[in-house]
Amino acid sequence: MKMIIKIARMELQKMFYSPIAWLVLIVFAIQSGLTFMGYINSYVMSKELGAPLAELTASIFTSQSGFFAQMERNIYLYIPLLTMGLLSREFGSGSIKLLYSSPISNRQIAFGKFLSMMIFGFAMISILFLECFYGFFAIKDYDFPLVATGLLGVFLVICTYSAIGLFMSSLTSYQVVAAIGTFVTFFVLGQVGNMWQSIEFVRDVTYWLSINGRSYTFISGLICSEDLLYFILVSGLFITFTIFRLKGTREKSRPYVSFARYAGAFMVVALIGSVSTIPSLMKYYDSSYTKFNTLTQNSQDVISKLKGKITITTYVNIFDQSFYYGLPSVQKYDMAKYEQYRRFYPDMKFKYKYYYALPLGENALKYHQMRYQGLTTEETLEKVCKSYRLNPKRFKPGMDFLDEIDLKDEGNRFVRKVTSQDKKWCYLRLYDDVMRFPDESQNTAAFKKLVMELPMVGFVKGHEERGVNDFGSRGYFSLAKEKPFRHALINNGFDITECSLFTPVDKNIDILIIAGSKTMFSEGELKTLNDYIDRGGNLIIACDRKRQEFMNPLVERFGVKFMDGQVVEYNEGYTQDLVTAEFTPAGKELAYHFNNIALMESCITMDGAVGISYKDTGDFKVTPVLVSDTMKNMPASNDPEFLKQMEQAQKAKKEQAGKGISKVDPMIFEMLGGQIPQNNSNQTKEKYIGSWNELKTKDFIDDVAVYNPEQGEAGGAITMALALERKLGSKNQKIMILGDADCFSNGELSRGRARIKAQNFRMATGMFFWLSDGEVPVDIRRPGHPDNEIYTKESQLTFLNALYKIVMPTLLTLAFLLIWLRRKSR
Repeated sequence: MKMIIKIARMELQKMFYSPIAWLVLIVFAIQSGLTFMGYINSYVMSKELGAPLAELTASIFTSQSGFFAQMERNIYLYIPLLTMGLLSREFGSGSIKLLYSSPISNRQIAFGKFLSMMIFGFAMISILFLECFYGFFAIKDYDFPLVATGLLGVFLVICTYSAIGLFMSSLTSYQVVAAIGTFVTFFVLGQVGNMWQSIEFVRDVTYWLSINGRSYTFISGLICSEDLLYFILVSGLFITFTIFRLKGTREKSRPYVSFARYAGAFMVVALIGSVSTIPSLMKYYDSSYTKFNTLTQNSQDVISKLKGKITITTYVNIFDQSFYYGLPSVQKYDMAKYEQYRRFYPDMKFKYKYYYALPLGENALKYHQMRYQGLTTEETLEKVCKSYRLNPKRFKPGMDFLDEIDLKDEGNRFVRKVTSQDKKWCYLRLYDDVMRFPDESQNTAAFKKLVMELPMVGFVKGHEERGVNDFGSRGYFSLAKEKPFRHALINNGFDITECSLFTPVDKNIDILIIAGSKTMFSEGELKTLNDYIDRGGNLIIACDRKRQEFMNPLVERFGVKFMDGQVVEYNEGYTQDLVTAEFTPAGKELAYHFNNIALMESCITMDGAVGISYKDTGDFKVTPVLVSDTMKNMPASNDPEFLKQMEQAQKAKKEQAGKGISKVDPMIFEMLGGQIPQNNSNQTKEKYIGSWNELKTKDFIDDVAVYNPEQGEAGGAITMALALERKLGSKNQKIMILGDADCFSNGELSRGRARIKAQNFRMATGMFFWLSDGEVPVDIRRPGHPDNEIYTKESQLTFLNALYKIVMPTLLTLAFLLIWLRRKSR
């Protein structure tokens, strides 16, 4: 060991007596200073402009586009400049013969040279640490363990690159050739993970050899035994190659003996590396404060209940637009999406089955037919396989898998079937959104279905209710069964069925939905409903305007009544029958989704809604959940000035071009559908705020509703949704009553309105979360990140920019000049 340290010290003296090592450190310091201060300047300016800040440690240092990732991507530019002369210089000058003639072993030479590079790598990391040190003073609740793990990842990359450079330097006496060879090896190790991925027995080896992404697990705060062993094994492999190379120059060996040495070393590393990828042997440490690299506790609890082997079978249609995600060449990357789950439950097996079938979506089918016009299905298969360089024999007709899965029912799309050892199963799908793949919530819900009975939702039919299979604007298809929609109930653990009240409600139904019934229920049906309620079943009742007489018998036992007429309020640019309901303080506590909607200052849009009146019967705990606008600043209907303004506005509208607008209230004029001319755009408009239960007006396009309290119209805030709860034996029964059946319809879930921040889909998710006692959709919230404040002020940026961009590189330059001058004076 003493000799290794001595060789390392001599090598470091050579490095730092030459300008190359100093130049590398100086340039590295300049680059790191520029990159780091780019982030700091950006976040300080954001703070000064009042923008909210969050997760500062991760955002600045460890995100995919953060400081460490940026610096790690450029490490490969520096290392070859240092390693190219480690041994090639010895060969070129002939000094290698002196080393051979001294009592120094090949192993000591290789490890001594490598140790010198490790020390130099530590110097590079020290420069990065000086930037990281800033966080202790400037970032609130700085997550230093996360940063330290990132530094470790960058250091391991430097060491691995150094081992590769050391070996390349031993192959030639020309330093430039050694540097080029090092660059080429870096490139190969970066690309090898994409090579021969279609060949099953080669796939694992090439994927493991790839260096891409290895450091990012460390940078993101996760220490994984597989990645740690990778850096150690690859570094050890190239150091071993270096020892073999030195041995080969000392001793003449037969070519097959030399080949056997290299091949043997590679096979040993490959074997150990293969063993390190066995999920049950892998170990992890998540250094992040919120453990965002690890499954949430809810998911861990679900996974802990799994038993036996879990098989995830992926069915990939070559004609599906998502086929790329299931290509044979990307299987390893696809499996990596479940790495967090395998960490807690290693007994998972992945299968991939490939088929061909025409896509069933209308747009997808038209695109397919246009693209492959005039070709038969078999000819299309041949063409696509030729483009992807695949064997057509790998693909079977979709009907061949009918005994395993109904692919037609899945739209002949990319789909996974998760099956437990006891033959329970569920599906995971791709979604038509930016993320595409299921997130932790959908994945955990799928596993949860394997270990417990999750709620079944029954949609009542028989009275022209909203249909679960109706994909029109008024239907509930998106909410319940639209498979490409991430937030659909079917994708979050719920089972969906239809039922009627002519027969007893199935005992497997946990949540019953009755929405917008258009005809009267019979006494027998009401008894069926009451029997379901008496047994403790959960319930949603949603009424529409003009449906109160049919829906009121369903809720009168609760002391609830859907009010006559409908609720109206003024929202600029929209008709008065659009209500923007908000959560009550008590209502937003029912589900965290409701609270988040309130925090985002968003609303729930209800188009053509009715108010709810209620009295406490003592059977249930009653909680108003949603209310319309509070009555404020509304003119009375008998106000002479208001009537005069109304008359003038109506006259101005008929005269066109807005004549006389300056004499009328612009707000009333807009309510009548008039257009205010540009020259009056700066005129002050009085805002009428409030809502009431309108009994008279029916046409909200040509007429304007006026608040008439003397005619029995109740003023806001009016209850739009009501929650009922009671304890019934061991069950906590929950009932949600809404004054609008449109608020979670297909049209409303997909609709956006200018200047109105609506979160109807989130409300629907929260409602079913509450009704299922928090079982599904799975709650994957994590603790909030406390590092949400940066203490640096704009006035301090000048000093910091000078410190990291100028002072640090200047100090390194002065150190280089001092050593160089002292050496020259000698």
